[in-house]
Amino acid sequence: MFGTITDKFKANPLYYYGLSIAASWAGVGSLLNSITITQQYGWVPSLIWATANIAACIIFGLIVCRIPTMRDIMRTRAARYIVGAIAIFQIWLNMNGIQTVFSDTAVGAAGGTYIAYAVAIFFLVLLLWRGMIRNVLTDSASWIAVYGLIALVTVLAFIHTGGNLHPIPLGLESQALDIGITKALLLLPGPFTYIYFFELMDYNDYGEDKTRRVNMQDAFTLGGLMFGAYMVFALALALVEFTPALNLIKAVLLSLIAISTLSTFIFSTYIVFGRKLGLAMVAIAVLLWPMFIEMGVMGVWTLVASIRAYLVGALFVAAFALKIAYNRRYL
Repeated sequence: MFGTITDKFKANPLYYYGLSIAASWAGVGSLLNSITITQQYGWVPSLIWATANIAACIIFGLIVCRIPTMRDIMRTRAARYIVGAIAIFQIWLNMNGIQTVFSDTAVGAAGGTYIAYAVAIFFLVLLLWRGMIRNVLTDSASWIAVYGLIALVTVLAFIHTGGNLHPIPLGLESQALDIGITKALLLLPGPFTYIYFFELMDYNDYGEDKTRRVNMQDAFTLGGLMFGAYMVFALALALVEFTPALNLIKAVLLSLIAISTLSTFIFSTYIVFGRKLGLAMVAIAVLLWPMFIEMGVMGVWTLVASIRAYLVGALFVAAFALKIAYNRRYL
């Protein structure tokens, strides 16, 4: 009853897995891009984007639990190295997000840059030891804090805005709908490039650290629904304006979201390349980050999303080919 948080996790990990999945999937772009799409293109494209965002992890759990050969493909060195390279871009994306959100506050772009560096270096060191449990528990704690902060920001922003809400068009024009559908389709392959999600399933199957096994399809469904609760607030924030004080709270909120995903991809790099090489690669990625700052959050996200769509297509083809080969072998 009074055990440590690690003991509680090992005894009943489903809730922690759900929080970690939601936190890892969120990324800094989930809030910034949701507000941008809603304000620029309208409600319908935004809701299409939000629905795909919520469904992505649920669909991932449904498919991977039913097509186990996908996990076999992701265990190959080639697949892991390719996905490991994408993890580097995700590190840059979330460092961009931390720097961007503080640019609109008194901290400024320079302060945001230092904070992004500090966070990346902190997790670079922290996740070298006992990575899986540390990552799940830090994700869980930060995501609980995200719920509290986003609720606070939303309430205060609506009080400040009063009845002067940001006008949002319906967005039924063909161009707006194309944007919503295209962005949604780019979202759906995303979880299949998260080596952490595959590793989480292996961790559960093998009962590592004597952690109790659970139904991982339930875990990914729970993660998707937890992410959906957060998306409701993200859409609501497109209606309001932010004071300087609220901008600072929003920056802290977005940093928590970015930190959760950043830690996952740093850990993913260790999973793929090992501690020593992974450490070196993350360190190099952090040093090279200034080359990608100018691309912004949406720029890096669109680049990553476009690349991973082709990779996941190839993953499905390989998984089905392997499944057919297995079936023929045992006929």
